[in-house]
Amino acid sequence: MRSFVAAVFAASLIASTAIAQTAPAPAPAAPATPPPATTPPAPANDPMDQTVCRKTLETGSLVKARKQCHTRRQWAYLDEANGTAARNMVDDNRSRPGGQ
Repeated sequence: MRSFVAAVFAASLIASTAIAQTAPAPAPAAPATPPPATTPPAPANDPMDQTVCRKTLETGSLVKARKQCHTRRQWAYLDEANGTAARNMVDDNRSRPGGQ
C-alpha cells in the first residue's frame, strides 16, 4: 500500500513539472504610458440625487421594519403625495353643513 501511495505521489510530481514546462510564454507587456482616457466630466453633485434610506415599521408588528432607499427628490415627491392623500381623506370625511 505504501509503495502504491509513493508511486501515485511520484507520478503527480512528474506530471506537475511537465505541465509547468509546457506553459505558454507570457504575453508582451503593455506600453509604459497608456493612452489618455476620454472620460466625460462628472456631473455636479446635486444634493437632491443623494440616496437616503429610511426604516418603516410594519403594521401589526412591534419589531419588524423594512428599509426603503430613494433619492431625496423621490422622498420629497412621496412625502408630498402622502400628505395630499391624507389631507384629502380628512377633508372628504368631514361633516358639512346641510349634508353636502
